[in-house]
Amino acid sequence: MRPWPDFVIAGAPKCGTTSLWNYLRAHPAVFMPDNKEPNYFGSDLPADLRVGTFAQYEALFSTAPPHALTGEASVFYLYSRVAISQIMAHNANARIIVMLRNPVEAARSMHAFRRNNHLEDVGDFERAWRLQESRLEGRNLPPRWPYPVLLQYGAQNSYAPQVRRLLAHVPREQCLFLLFEEFFADPSREFARVLEFLGLPPDPARTAFPVVNQTVGVRSLHLARLLRQPAPALLALRHAAHAFGLHPMRALQRFNRVTSRRPPLRDAFRAQLEEYFSVDVAELEQLLGRRLWPSLQSAEPPVMHELN
Repeated sequence: MRPWPDFVIAGAPKCGTTSLWNYLRAHPAVFMPDNKEPNYFGSDLPADLRVGTFAQYEALFSTAPPHALTGEASVFYLYSRVAISQIMAHNANARIIVMLRNPVEAARSMHAFRRNNHLEDVGDFERAWRLQESRLEGRNLPPRWPYPVLLQYGAQNSYAPQVRRLLAHVPREQCLFLLFEEFFADPSREFARVLEFLGLPPDPARTAFPVVNQTVGVRSLHLARLLRQPAPALLALRHAAHAFGLHPMRALQRFNRVTSRRPPLRDAFRAQLEEYFSVDVAELEQLLGRRLWPSLQSAEPPVMHELN
């Protein structure tokens, strides 16, 4: 039996990974588990956000057809200090897909996501941004999301050190970097790039590319957690339903979603964010060998707190 997964969507959060996951898992030659973010390889991530044992992780792929290309999507693998090295130790041939986005927009989108999912108790993004340092010290933490390193909107969206770490462990030809803005400007072209990278033929049934998970929250946090890490009885029910072509977990996930709109940023605050991220983007451009987001100009390096 060959090692799996064959490929991983490793990040980054709020960069279009849910849409790509949906497009790929619908491909007839691909198998991806219903659990989009098992986070198994991120052993430095909080334990209750992860599939904790190899047996549990293995079970996610138990219904994969023998000849299917297998993949998973855990968007904190890129931010984790150990996930990429653990993936490559498990399967040295794994291909890694990374989606990136203008970090100003990604940061505010993550704040909105956390707020909509009851994981952020500060509704104003500018105030939440200014609380980052105090939260690292254990103060002003939301009661339902007591993970300070996952509330660092600056560090989480400072991509250069994360990409540098990725390239230290993964051969460049096994990496594909996509930009959110380019992907959704021409999804047909960009998805074709993904399929070529994975060695897959075109998907004849894929004629539309809807954006998935755009500023989405949940009606019930308890139901969301239950669907993320289902109990054995629920897993057995899901497998039985799949035999009849039914997908109750997906239906429950759709029912539990709600959408909302983000308020605009103050011009002065947006300028501050652009300055904060500008040096990181300049380094990222050097790493990837291309221009990225022209609005972000050079500045002095900010202090960045990585996951530890």
